[in-house]
Amino acid sequence: MILTALLAASAFASTIEDFSPMIPGTKWTYEDGNGLQLVEQLREPIDIGKGVMAYPKSSSASRNASAAELYRIQDNTLEMVGYLDKSKKESPINLFSPPQPVLRVASGKAEWQYSTELPTTQGPVLQLVHADSNHGPKRKILDREVETLIVHVFSQIGNDKEGVQIRQDAVYGKGIGLVEMTEATKAGGRTVKRVLKLVKFEPPQG
Repeated sequence: MILTALLAASAFASTIEDFSPMIPGTKWTYEDGNGLQLVEQLREPIDIGKGVMAYPKSSSASRNASAAELYRIQDNTLEMVGYLDKSKKESPINLFSPPQPVLRVASGKAEWQYSTELPTTQGPVLQLVHADSNHGPKRKILDREVETLIVHVFSQIGNDKEGVQIRQDAVYGKGIGLVEMTEATKAGGRTVKRVLKLVKFEPPQG
């Protein structure tokens, strides 16, 4: 009984780094339902101020080749702390206050929430985010079988009647990162769905 309990506990003794590898040079290629591909790549960490380091992640979806989102790991949480735009010489680093939690890992279910303001042409709009994660079953991801983490994120932008609701259901693979995400955006009585699936995972050579 004790041995079984210890083995069960060790199976879920995962860290945030297990499901969000922060290794510069790592590249992920995703494909949506229309066959369009999105490529993301993690870059070398940079100092964002006062000795705090963050990892830029570039995306082929960005119109600006010099722009990237900035991430760091704090305790058991992956946070997006802002974005980097090297085309802006004077202030290339733009930080969020506070940082936005993206992923959290615990021995069981983890929950988190935060609020922020989104800039619009009509002024800032409040965004409320509620999320949770929990361990899922092992799955065959590309060429390997890995442990998974199931993540649900619900966002409410604006008020209940005229606002926008976004629900994301994601699967993260141990040692890989995000492997699948379904996003449903509801606005004006209409719901638009988008699916992303990992089709290629390239860890850095060496």
